Amino acid sequence: MPVMSIVKAAKKPAKKSPAPSPKPSQSGYSQAEFPVPGYQFSVQIGTETVAFFQTVSGLSVHRKVEPNQEGGQNDFTQEFPGPLSYGHVTLEVGLTSSTMFWEWMMQGKSDGVVSKKDFFLVQSQPNPKGGTPTYSKVKSWNFHQAYPVSWKLSNLSADTTQKIAIESLELTFQYFELTK
Repeated sequence: MPVMSIVKAAKKPAKKSPAPSPKPSQSGYSQAEFPVPGYQFSVQIGTETVAFFQTVSGLSVHRKVEPNQEGGQNDFTQEFPGPLSYGHVTLEVGLTSSTMFWEWMMQGKSDGVVSKKDFFLVQSQPNPKGGTPTYSKVKSWNFHQAYPVSWKLSNLSADTTQKIAIESLELTFQYFELTK
């Protein structure tokens, strides 16, 4: 009889426990988190989307370090954190009939007074659930007191009828923040 009870006990299906959900590691990232492709970038001023961009470059932050050579310590130099600095950001878009970026660049050409604007750079991806909205926000960066320092148009040529003319706007700003 004891042999039968052991066999019957072995045939009972084990309770299924739910799959463990990914837990954030100490770094704050989930093990199931993957990089998001750069599908679409747009600029929002206030609540209005003013442009969609194919390329955004120069988004960078640099921390200056202050070296300090400690007396009697010859095998290394201490480095202390200093102020942050931000590179210029360049936005590139196919040329349209809009003159907004050109007009913003030309402000102040005679009196030196430029219009500084706060804006959001929004990265979007196709909505994984489908439906509306078509794109969902992944991340956004809030730029403070930005104004243009350079405007450029790609080469124009009748030989390249299949290429799109690209308008580039380089901006300087005080700082930016990541605002998911």
